[in-house]
Amino acid sequence: MKSKMKAYVLLNLTLCAAIISAQDCFAQANTLAITEISANQLSEDQKVAHLIQVVSKMEGAMFIRNGSEHSCRQAAEHLESKWEKHRNNVKTAQGFIEELASRSGLTGEPYKIRFADGSIKTTNEVLLLELKQLEQK
Repeated sequence: MKSKMKAYVLLNLTLCAAIISAQDCFAQANTLAITEISANQLSEDQKVAHLIQVVSKMEGAMFIRNGSEHSCRQAAEHLESKWEKHRNNVKTAQGFIEELASRSGLTGEPYKIRFADGSIKTTNEVLLLELKQLEQK
């Protein structure tokens, strides 16, 4: 099963590389792998990658960081950079949410998401719910 999954993910990566950027390709392959593996088998890095991917795919949403609006893609890139910078100090997906993805490190102001319907939630609320759902799979 594991070797078959690895082969499938590698094939997906190869096919993706011709179409989209490497970063998108790895995120897509990681998301695919997550759907095929139970959450109990996911590493904390895979959980974080899934959360960042969820952010990047939110349609019609705007991210509010320190009073400025950002696209889904910009928000995902920002979270990815924070994760890369601090991953040695933050060991879990929940830690990623609470320490990096919930508020500005500069101002302490909470990050928010305004959805297409106009509702606003904190990234903390949205990502903790997503993590809970992921871990229940």
